[in-house]
Amino acid sequence: MLTVGDIITGLAVDLDYQGQGIIKPEGYVIFVPGLIDGEEAKVKIKSLRKSFGQGEIVEILKRSIDRVDDVNSALGSCDFIHVSKDKQKKWQSRITKETLKKIANIDIEMNEILSDDQDKYYRNKNVFQVLDTPFLTLCLFSKDNNKLIPASEFILADAKTNEVLKYLSEHKMVINPRVLKYMMFRTNLKGQILITLVATKELFVGRNELIAVLKGISNLAGVTVNIMDDERSILGRESITLLGENLIAEPLKNKNIFVNDRSFFQINLPVIELAYQIIAKNIDKDKIIIDAYSGVGSIGFYLADEAKKVIMIESNAESVEMAKKTKEFYHLDHIEIMDEPAEKIMHLLEGDVLVIDPPRNGLMPHFIDVVLNKNFEKIFYLSCDVKTLARDLAMLTTKFNIAKVHPIKMFYHTTSLETLVILTKK
Repeated sequence: MLTVGDIITGLAVDLDYQGQGIIKPEGYVIFVPGLIDGEEAKVKIKSLRKSFGQGEIVEILKRSIDRVDDVNSALGSCDFIHVSKDKQKKWQSRITKETLKKIANIDIEMNEILSDDQDKYYRNKNVFQVLDTPFLTLCLFSKDNNKLIPASEFILADAKTNEVLKYLSEHKMVINPRVLKYMMFRTNLKGQILITLVATKELFVGRNELIAVLKGISNLAGVTVNIMDDERSILGRESITLLGENLIAEPLKNKNIFVNDRSFFQINLPVIELAYQIIAKNIDKDKIIIDAYSGVGSIGFYLADEAKKVIMIESNAESVEMAKKTKEFYHLDHIEIMDEPAEKIMHLLEGDVLVIDPPRNGLMPHFIDVVLNKNFEKIFYLSCDVKTLARDLAMLTTKFNIAKVHPIKMFYHTTSLETLVILTKK
C-alpha cells in the first residue's frame, strides 16, 4: 500500500493543466512537478488523499527528448522552462481543447497558436522582493516558494530590466529591508524604464543613496515610492513621485498608450498585439465597440481608427486616469470612458461588437445574462484562465457560435494559458 515517504518508480503518462507530470501507481493519480510525459523517474510521495497525491522527483531514469536543462528551473516564475518551446506550444493547444470539452462540452479544433517565438527577455513589468540583508539584494521566489534567490539577471525580463538589475547588483547600497519590501520595474519598447520602490513608509534608511544611484540609469522615465497599506497586495493606493514622472508611454500601432506604476497594461506587448490584429481584421468599419474591462484602453485605442465609437468600461481608477490621458492627448472624441464596474453598467449600453478581457476569475453570471440579451454581432473574449473561459463559454454559446479559438503563447516557460475566442451571433 502506498504511503507518504515512499520512493517509487513511475512512468509519466500525461501533463496536466498545471504542467505537472502524472504517474498512476496502485490506482492512485500522483502529480509530479517537473516531470514530462514519457519520462520514467524515482518519485517520493509527499502527500496522499483518497485517490490522488503529490510527489517530487528523486531521480530521472529516462529523459524526454523535450527536456531542457536550464539553471533558471529553480525559479517559481519559470515553472515550465524544463520543457522545450515546441512542446510548450503543443501542450497549451491540447490543454485548451481538452478543458473546453471537459467543462463546457465544446469540441472544437484549435486555430493557430499566437506567438512571436521570443521565449526570453520579453516581460515589460517585473517585481523583485528585497532580501532581508543590510545591502540591497533583489530576489525571486524559488519553485517551492520557500526560498528567495538573488537575481542580478532574470531570463524572462526584457533587456532594459536586466541592464538595471546588473547595474544595481554592482552597487553595495545599505538599505532597511524591513521598510523597502519590493522594487518594480516597468519598461517600454523604447528602452525607457519606470522604477517603483514599494515600502511600508515614504522615508527609509538608504533611500537618498538609492535615488542617487538610480539617477545613473539611462532612459529613466521616473522613480516612485509606493506605500504598502495591505499585506495581501504588493502595491498600495498611494504613490509619490521622487524623480521624473510617474508615467511611461507604450508604443502601440500609431499611438503611445500612457501607463503609470499602478495601472494595468499587457506584459508582453508584441504578442498581445498579434491578438489585437486578429480582432481588428474581424471587425467591419464604422461599428460601435464596447471594450469591457478595458484597463488603460490598449484594445479600444488599437481599434479606434476604424470604429464609429468606442466605449471603454473600467473600474480601476489609475487605469481610467491613464486612458483619459491618452484620449485627450490624441483628441479622440469618439471614445467614451466609463469609470464603473462592467457588471453594473452593461445593461445601459448598446453596441455592435463586444470585447471582453476580464480578470482571472472570468465573467460574473449577471454580466453574461445581460450580454445574452443584447444584439452584439460578435464577441471577442481574451482570457487568462482557460477554466473560467470554458465556464463562461458554456453560457455564451447558448446564443453565440464559436468561430475561432486561438491559444496565445504569451509567457514562454510558464504554465499561463491565455486565449482569444471569437464568437458570432447565432
